[in-house]
Amino acid sequence: MGRDHDESVPFSRVFDLPSEVGLRIAAATLGLSLTTAYRRAQRGEFPCPLRRVGRTYVVRLRDLMRAAGIQDVRVHYDDLEAGARFAAGETDA
Repeated sequence: MGRDHDESVPFSRVFDLPSEVGLRIAAATLGLSLTTAYRRAQRGEFPCPLRRVGRTYVVRLRDLMRAAGIQDVRVHYDDLEAGARFAAGETDA
């Protein structure tokens, strides 16, 4: 049975991005030094919610993207297929 072309997936899933990232990546994404990021995390002033895993801080990708002003838009499969055809040099004649 064929796939329904009205299906869509979040942008982050298309590129197989992780659901959580460490503080180093979060800091770089937000333009913060790692020292500043740790300082803000310890004070509870980090720009998005953090979670402790052992001695490490992690940030949900969804929260980081929101704090960075990046929308995790839904992408439709037919748009992905059209983009792949375009990248391969195929034209709709």
